Amino acid sequence: MSNVNYDLKKRGVRAISADEAWVKIKSGGLKLNPKYKFVGKVDIQLPNMILTASDKKKFAYVDDVCKLPAASKRQLVRHFYDDEGQRTGRRVAYLVDTKKNVKEPKK
Repeated sequence: MSNVNYDLKKRGVRAISADEAWVKIKSGGLKLNPKYKFVGKVDIQLPNMILTASDKKKFAYVDDVCKLPAASKRQLVRHFYDDEGQRTGRRVAYLVDTKKNVKEPKK
């Protein structure tokens, strides 16, 4: 049973790396990039689950990876494996909503 109120098949979801997902703040710490709307994250230790991506609270179960569109699943495979089928050093992929991912900068 999922605790989200939307269907991931109808959403435009894309995978990004942790380098793109986290930004440095003035105090030297890290926070999630505010220009993206995060759906969740996929950790290589739990590859069949989508977990919440938050810098303020603990992670929780969002949905199954099988509910993602086929294009998003292919992006996850390309994120974790190279062309020869060997594992890359990446441990986490963050899923962002492509329909609402970029906020307009203030002028």
